[in-house]
Amino acid sequence: MNFFQDKKLSRWLGYIMALSIIISTLYISYSMVEKLKNEEEKKIETIANSLRILSNDITPETDSKIIEFLLNLSKENTTIPIIIIDKNDNLKDFKNIDSVRISNVKYQKNIIADMKTYYKPIELNFPFGKQYIFYKNSFLLTQLQYFPIILFLSIALFIWFTIWYFKTLKRTEQSFLWAGLAKETAHQIGTPLSSIMGWVEMLKMENIDKEPIVEIEKDIERLKNITDRFSKIGSIPELKSENIIEIIDNSIVYLQHRVPKSIVINFDKKEEILFVQTNVSLFSWVIENLVKNAIDAIKTKGNITISVSSIQQKIIIDITDNGQGVASKNKKRVFEPGYTTKKRGWGLGLSLVKRIIEEYHNGKVFVYKSELNKGTTFRIILQEHFSK
Repeated sequence: MNFFQDKKLSRWLGYIMALSIIISTLYISYSMVEKLKNEEEKKIETIANSLRILSNDITPETDSKIIEFLLNLSKENTTIPIIIIDKNDNLKDFKNIDSVRISNVKYQKNIIADMKTYYKPIELNFPFGKQYIFYKNSFLLTQLQYFPIILFLSIALFIWFTIWYFKTLKRTEQSFLWAGLAKETAHQIGTPLSSIMGWVEMLKMENIDKEPIVEIEKDIERLKNITDRFSKIGSIPELKSENIIEIIDNSIVYLQHRVPKSIVINFDKKEEILFVQTNVSLFSWVIENLVKNAIDAIKTKGNITISVSSIQQKIIIDITDNGQGVASKNKKRVFEPGYTTKKRGWGLGLSLVKRIIEEYHNGKVFVYKSELNKGTTFRIILQEHFSK
């Protein structure tokens, strides 16, 4: 539990650090854009002031260097689009605008209207009449204004990709681990199983009671089935159209002889035949794991109900117990490898269930509902198959 809490704390610290980096980066980017914006506004104001001086305050005695300096203030602007018009809306001058397009009156009106949305025009009072300077952000500043948004989306995409990549990598590693463990288990079981089968054949030739031999053969068949199941993990199993009602019936018959007498298994079936594309060996393993999980939850005395129905071409299978229930925070964690509330066990049963249903059968399995000390319902959803 301490490990889980530490892991959860580390995750939140990671989220806070990532959020802090994003906010800091966006703030710095926004500040830079605002600084450039203010610089451009000051530059335009300086140009306007130089024009005022050139029109009102220049005399024959004015130093030529001052006049040249004032003229250069306007010439040095190579990025900010500027239009100067008189009080009658006649174009007087322009800078950093396409000279061909600006000759079109309609284009002039459109670009002036656009400039008005950016900044209030600067009024110039000359002896010969008023003129107005319209301007807007330079192309570079316009692009930079979108930079914080692009940066935010880029960072978000990068974080999403990183999380997705590591999750995929983790799932891939788990898949290889599952496959290796399962196939090795199947191999290890197969060796002594072959030997037991040989000994059974020898016992059949002896003049002894045959009933124990029959029971041993049943257990051998069971072990062969288990070996077959494990060998299918990590490879693509063959799916066939099978009657799901029959598979569940057979699984219940097998389980009823192996569960405590204080626990009753009920099968509520709305129909006798419902076909799905499935692997009988693996799907019966799913039912057994879910029933065993329900038995562990009940502990002493109780009921387990398996209900099957068909709704809009979907097969709904509910396995309900009246056991101890699952806490809301653990409804998704129950399917994680290693998660278990038992003192013994590896916590792999429900993880196998999820893998078999979702990866091999393209279905869904989840905790449909649960209440502490009242019980739990696991739900499986599969696609109905209408022809065998």
